[in-house]
Parts: sequence; C-alpha cells; structure tokens
Amino acid sequence: MNNKFKDLQIGTEETLRYISVEGLILLIPIIGIKVLELNNSLIGLAISLSSIGYLLFGYTAGLIADKWNRQQVIITSLLAKSLCFGLFSYLVLSSNLNKLSYFFVICMISLFLVIIETTITAWIPDIYTNENLSGINGVIQFSKSGANLIGPFLVGLSIDKLGISWTLLLIATCLIISSLSILKVGKYVKPKNINLENKLLAKTNKKTKRLENVKYIFTNNVLRNLVFTTGTINFAISIYTAMVVIFLVGTLGLSTYLTGLVISLSGIGALLGSFISPRLIKKFGVIKIMVFGPIIPSFGLLLASFAYEKMGVVLFIIGSICFFTARSIGSVARVTVQQMVVPSHIRGEVSGTMIMLTWGTIPLGALCAGVLSDFIGVQQVLMLAGIILILSNCWLLNRGILNLDDKRLNDRVVS
Repeated sequence: MNNKFKDLQIGTEETLRYISVEGLILLIPIIGIKVLELNNSLIGLAISLSSIGYLLFGYTAGLIADKWNRQQVIITSLLAKSLCFGLFSYLVLSSNLNKLSYFFVICMISLFLVIIETTITAWIPDIYTNENLSGINGVIQFSKSGANLIGPFLVGLSIDKLGISWTLLLIATCLIISSLSILKVGKYVKPKNINLENKLLAKTNKKTKRLENVKYIFTNNVLRNLVFTTGTINFAISIYTAMVVIFLVGTLGLSTYLTGLVISLSGIGALLGSFISPRLIKKFGVIKIMVFGPIIPSFGLLLASFAYEKMGVVLFIIGSICFFTARSIGSVARVTVQQMVVPSHIRGEVSGTMIMLTWGTIPLGALCAGVLSDFIGVQQVLMLAGIILILSNCWLLNRGILNLDDKRLNDRVVS
C-alpha cells in the first residue's frame, strides 16, 4: 500500500480518536459541575478514573496486542468505546445518570482507551520501516495536535448549542468512522526473520510475568529513562488536565464555549510541535531532539499558571502554546526511540508495560490535583504542575543517552 495513502488513513483514525479524548476531558468536569454538581475532589477522581486503565490494564493490553491481530483489536476497541459514549449519552438524556454510573462509564472508556493506545504503538512498526517511523509518528502527533486544536472548540460549541447528550452521541459517531478508516490499512504479519538471541528472548518472555517485563525495561538505560521522563511529564499534564476547565470556568469566569475555544487555541503549539519534530529529527537526530528539544518550551505551563482575571487569558494561551509545543516534540522523539529499541515480537508486551508505568501516573496526578485544589487553590496547583514539567527534562540529561547515536538505535544494540 502507498505510504501516503496509509498515512492518510491512520491520520484520519487518530484525529477522530483524539477528538473523542479531548471531548471527554472537557465533558467530564462539565457533566460533574452542571449535571451532578460535584466538588473539585470528585471531579478530580472522575478525571483520574478516565486514565486509570493505563495503571490497571496496561500490561494486559500489551499481552492482547501480542496475542491477537493488532489491527482487529484496534477496530473492535474503537467500536466498544463508541458504545460507551452512546450509553453515556442515553444516561444523561434520560436523566438516569448518577455518581455510580458516571464513574463506571468513565472507567469503561478508560479500559478501551489503553487497549487502543498500546496496540497502535505496537502495530505501527509492523507496517512501517525504521526509516519511516519518525514520519508516521509525526503524522500521528500531528493528528493528535489537530485534535488538540479543534476538539475542545468543537465540543464546547456542541455543548453550548446542542447539549451534553447530543455531544456525547456525536463523539460516538466519530469513533465509528475512526474504526472504518483503518479497516483496509493492511494485515498484521508477525516477523519471520528473528535471530537466535531474539528467539530465546521470545521463548523466555512467554513464561515471564509482569515483574520480569519491568526488569527488562529498567535494565535498559534508554527505556528506563524514557519511563522516568514520560511518567513525570504525564503526571504534570494530568494535573493540568484535571484543573484546566475548573480554572477557566471557575477562576477566570469563562463560558463553556470560550473555555473550549481557549483550550483549542492552546493546541496550536501541539500542531506546531508535531509539524517540526520529524524535520528536526531528520536534521539533528532523534536522540538530540528527544533530550534538548522540549527544554525551553516546557516553561510555558508555569507561565500559563500565572494568568489572572480575563486579561490573563492571553497569557494562558501563550504559555499553553509553548507547553504543547514541548509535549509534541518530545513525544514524537521518545516514541520513535522506543519503537526502534524494542524488538517486534515483544513490542506489544513491553509497550503495554511501559504504558502501565508511564501513563499510570496520569490518574495519580488528576487525583492529587483534585485533593490539593481544595486546600491550596486551583491556580497554585497549576503552578506546581508547571514546576514538575520543567523538572521532567532532567531525566534524559544522562551520559549514557547523550553518548548514543541514531545508528546504534537502528541496529538495536542499546543496553
């Protein structure tokens, strides 16, 4: 299949899928505030549950990605996630939504979210060569960034004009279209050429448990520091995600429509980062961009946290643009390095374990944010997130990583 057409199909799927993620981030606090009248701690808990799947099901999702046809797993999970949004819509429309069903549906969406995320990470290197990995990861990040840019605005506008239940139904429809867009991308074929060392490793991994996968990751200098870096970044971002709607609506006094618009404008940075990252990687190498690319723009989140009153919205947007630029540049580089380092036959299991370790900090961050905001205030919690994000860059300032070059990664001789 032509790579450009394949890129378009995957890009379409990822854009629609990430719009559903952006929509959920906006809808969870809006439903909590307007429908159930929850306090900050319970809203923080709900946002935490929306990502709890990474912590609880990351490893299992990796096993699923290695055992079954990865493309079919993605399609099935997208359809199941669509059904969850449809159920959410029905419960809101029929006035049957309560705290228990609210938390339950969010947990189910989280389960399918981690299965999709893990399987896509393992599937992409099966249908692209190493030389094309940074390109497709740039496309995926561009799709994610496009969703960052338009998703909150569209969802906020939809909530304002159509209501919460119809917005949920529209997201469910997007997920159905998303599943159809990758239906004919290509069949998954397990690699045939595996050297003796990898065969032994494959045999061993069939008998290992989760603890040994963690050991495999932490004995690899690159993977270990990727875990520390990404886990810290995700912890900071989850604090931001849990508080951003409450901050814009409660502290700055914006309407739902303007809140969606402001969050969407912040996505300009994500779009910019995903556009320039493959070009930067091609020019300077994936290692240098992974280590140094995100450092300066990561100060943006701290800047955004100083926004005050409605005039502070401009400062918030500028800071958020910088912060999302850093996230996109770092994300493309880190995912590319991970895919190049891990052999195909254990990529799903290892990716699942890494997602469990790195994305497992997301629910913890959201939960901490909800509790802390009741004690020190929403704005102070955002400032804390900004400081943590800046510190996340320190993990990759590691001599073993700085001394690597891209050729060693391509040869997969990293230890």
